[in-house]
Amino acid sequence: MSETDVQPERISGVVGDRIAGAVLLVLAVAAWSYSFNFTAGFMQPVGPGVFPRLVCVPLGVISLYLILRPGFNQRWPHRAALIRQGCALALLTSYGAFLEPWGFLPASLVTVILLIRLFGARWKPALVCGAVLTVGLYGLFEFALGMPLPNMPGLDW
Repeated sequence: MSETDVQPERISGVVGDRIAGAVLLVLAVAAWSYSFNFTAGFMQPVGPGVFPRLVCVPLGVISLYLILRPGFNQRWPHRAALIRQGCALALLTSYGAFLEPWGFLPASLVTVILLIRLFGARWKPALVCGAVLTVGLYGLFEFALGMPLPNMPGLDW
């Protein structure tokens, strides 16, 4: 194998890392600026915008690293992997859109089950794991951390 045979793979890996870094950097900056729109409740020492900002800082640093120091010897994902990644991105985007109108429990349950199915699990394990993960996350955020989550419409507890 000659040097010219390896070169296109190295270029596609570098370009892929830089594209991913640029997209993640735009996402980090947009989420950072949007997090200031969240309003804190009365006498809350930590508002709801703190968590997105805590996530945006490492995301921005990692994305800058991908742009400035891309890896080598990677290959661009094949068609099936790109489709799966696109579906996961669409699913997570729709999760953000349905979280408020549906509430945390139904939106998270549907999203987690579909994500598990997207990565090849059968329906029964996906349903069981999705239910356990959703209820566990609800308990963690609502009761252990005291962070209010959107309730299902018509359900006030």
